[in-house]
Amino acid sequence: MIFASVIQVVPHRLRAWRLAFTLGLGLAALPVWPVPAADPPRQYPGLPEGTTPYDWALEQLQVPAAHARHRGRPGFVVAVIDLGYRHHPDLEGHLWVNPNPTRRDVEQRQDLHGWDFADDDGSLEYNGPQAESAYYTNHHVFVAGEVAAVAPECRLMILRVSYRNHDSWYQAVDYAVRHGAKVLVMPHGYIGRAPGSEVPLFYQGTDFTWPEDNPKLRESLDKAYDAGCLVFSGTADNRGRRVAFFPVASEAVCAVGSSNRTGEASNMAADADYVEFSAPAGQRGTADPGQTVWGLGGRQDYTSFEGGCMACSFAGGVAALVWSRHPEWTNDQLRQVLRNTARGQPRDAHQPDRKLGYGILSADEALALTDDQLTRDVRLVADSLKITPCEGGFRLRGTLHNHGVWDARKAMVVVYNGDPTQPRSSEATLDQPGPELQTRQLGHAVTSVRGLHESGIAIDCAGAAPAKVWFEVYCLDRRSPRIHRLMVNLPAPPTP
Repeated sequence: MIFASVIQVVPHRLRAWRLAFTLGLGLAALPVWPVPAADPPRQYPGLPEGTTPYDWALEQLQVPAAHARHRGRPGFVVAVIDLGYRHHPDLEGHLWVNPNPTRRDVEQRQDLHGWDFADDDGSLEYNGPQAESAYYTNHHVFVAGEVAAVAPECRLMILRVSYRNHDSWYQAVDYAVRHGAKVLVMPHGYIGRAPGSEVPLFYQGTDFTWPEDNPKLRESLDKAYDAGCLVFSGTADNRGRRVAFFPVASEAVCAVGSSNRTGEASNMAADADYVEFSAPAGQRGTADPGQTVWGLGGRQDYTSFEGGCMACSFAGGVAALVWSRHPEWTNDQLRQVLRNTARGQPRDAHQPDRKLGYGILSADEALALTDDQLTRDVRLVADSLKITPCEGGFRLRGTLHNHGVWDARKAMVVVYNGDPTQPRSSEATLDQPGPELQTRQLGHAVTSVRGLHESGIAIDCAGAAPAKVWFEVYCLDRRSPRIHRLMVNLPAPPTP
């Protein structure tokens, strides 16, 4: 029984050795076990040697580290709205399955995984002119693969639109919202037409303009945001120029800038005043295949792309990954998290970079937030205070730090000449009030502080500067219960 107990707990290949040794059989009696062959490395037809789908882009977004925390949730749906889908076996099991299909085309195809609003059928595939081009063959499945690579446990709803069917754009948005998609990825943006024309103005030599011809799309995007969804799109075209593009610039859409492999703005990145954050897009015009993004192709192979469409889809994937971990967040709260945990922040925390916005998204930083950080928590950095004289008194300049991830749109700082929590005349009562105010407010100021960032503040105070002052710091935003108080010995003001 003793030997049986020992043999039972050791690895199975050691059991025979121990048993043979115990029975005196000697080493010559030991069996010879074949060494199991290692699984051969997976082959990706069409990819350069040493490359895996979406590899460097996932690293830049810190997705591998994020997957140790969370990989998504099957009940969370991302609508991928593009120009024509061809399935890839790597996406088997990743597609959304409609629990209650309501559409059926003449070939009896239902809206099982989505719908083709361009042709009003269940094919999801583009079959028009240049259908076999690399772009129409690969683009839709490529961007869907990006979302699946970032949020592998979430589900993809496939919706097709077309520049030849202008109503398809708002119809796809409405369908996505009605059927439970929370994140809408729109790599392409709608392009306005001239009155009476079916051809987008951009194709006729006229730059992007307000899409006056498609008010229903504008309404649908607003309704999607009001319904709690988030829409992602690339900033504009891929020409590296300064340009504005509606509807991407609208409040209802997250405009995603383009980064290259080194974490800088891509040479394709549009220069715009509404870029919110950025994601990998690759670099154009380089002979180095490592500078582009490699992923799924429409012929069940692998191919490369670069452009703002890639950045948009990676961003949508990060949003899905994070939001599926915190489904209780509103779309505005998620937006703040994505902005405030992005890496490579601009020098001015309140002024986004015109190409990369507030920085490159970080899936891991967003998922690493603790419960204590899911708040507004603005505090004064005590050793930041400087004092200068001003008309009628003195001015205090300092730095506020928001330790929570939510933006404080109205952070209040009040300065007192004494402790505001203690009475100066403790014997006073309601019937016999004490003397006039002795602990007094000297001044206050209100400013905004982004989540996890700092902001300067200047407070003009009345009268002569005392040797020490008391501060109260709190947020005027709704659902902001925290307050911080501190006493600070003031430095001597400079001699005028």
